[in-house]
Amino acid sequence: MANPAPPLTEREILLNRFIGLQPALRHRFRATLPAEDRLRVQETMNDVTGAQMEALMLLHGSDAGLSMHELAQALSVTPSSATQLVDRLVRMGLVGRLREDEDRRLVRVQLSDAARQRFEETLHLHLRALAILTGTLTDGELASLVELLSRISQPAATGDAG
Repeated sequence: MANPAPPLTEREILLNRFIGLQPALRHRFRATLPAEDRLRVQETMNDVTGAQMEALMLLHGSDAGLSMHELAQALSVTPSSATQLVDRLVRMGLVGRLREDEDRRLVRVQLSDAARQRFEETLHLHLRALAILTGTLTDGELASLVELLSRISQPAATGDAG
């Protein structure tokens, strides 16, 4: 006869709640966007996957673009995976590759002008949805939420056991 599992700790219960909140948050976010905004987001970023959107967000934050190595590191993927992702974004007309004059081996990736405009429109719609979604929070609560999410989004320190 198998031993029953030990009861969950308070922290484990909270972590399970956190996991359970993620799909609900995604659904609530999507539901917060008015139908016409959802349609504009779909039209604007048609066929862009989550990983591609993450790459576009990183590139949007960098006027000079990112090297393939920097992009791979920021996405926590291998250089070959980053290359495949960028290849698809190039085919979609969303990014371009630039060779450095000093070192022709170094390739930088930048958003295309059209993609920058499309991305900024999508970002504006997402910000509107987030404003609605967080409308019940005070400025202090929102600041705390952002600070807490920022803390857990940072990589663990070397030697940090968790």
